[in-house]
Amino acid sequence: MPILALTLLAFWQAPPAAAVLRDGCSAYDQQVAVIGSGDQVVVDHAIAGGDGTCYQIAVTHNGKSITGYFLGDSLPAIQAFVKEREKISEVRLEAIATQPLPAPVAAKPATGSPSVTTKESAPPPPPEVFENFSGHTSNGKVVSLSGLGGRVIVLSFWSAKSGTSKSQLMGMVSMYRQYKGRGLSALGVSMDPNPKHIDQALDDITLTWPQVADPGGLAARHKVDPRLGKIFVLDSAHRIVASGTTLAEVQPKIRELLAQ
Repeated sequence: MPILALTLLAFWQAPPAAAVLRDGCSAYDQQVAVIGSGDQVVVDHAIAGGDGTCYQIAVTHNGKSITGYFLGDSLPAIQAFVKEREKISEVRLEAIATQPLPAPVAAKPATGSPSVTTKESAPPPPPEVFENFSGHTSNGKVVSLSGLGGRVIVLSFWSAKSGTSKSQLMGMVSMYRQYKGRGLSALGVSMDPNPKHIDQALDDITLTWPQVADPGGLAARHKVDPRLGKIFVLDSAHRIVASGTTLAEVQPKIRELLAQ
């Protein structure tokens, strides 16, 4: 048989890539074991959301159990785990959606001397540009604002101690799913500086956009109230085009920008 024919035959008969268990959430981490088709796989939890989600799993082979990490969702046990998590998330989101939002605080009337009106109003100031920053996810991955891309970026500041801000974060699930194919990117910023607390705070709900811990007082510099959280809408140049403490306040602007 010619050499070329042998090469093609070897290519078509090559076995699929092995499912590898590693000691960390990086493709460069050390290989712990190769997962066989007959091995029992139990998924503990997802380490981080976003592309290339990492899962902590336990693999039982010939009666011996090994714990490690697996990248992606190609294993049937992980696919079943993801579906179950999505069902739980939907139930929780439906419960959150039925809860009334806090009533807005009415603005106090101005006191002192009456304002002076002019025939020609001053032009509005140019939009503020949100500073570039980077933070760590719960599994140690570094995510930066400049690395997100997208036509529109939603930054959601939230706190584990604030049910209101967590509700707004959960409420973004449907919107992100609807618009991510049209150029929407998102990044959650936990106001707890410890990235290891992110998964604990989200109560095992896996979000499909990254969550990072507040890198060095970012929330304080942008005057975010930890009791309410805050949502910033940025354009592709990272200019702040809308902000608010509820998704309802900024969602019309998001739809407007993505419709252009």
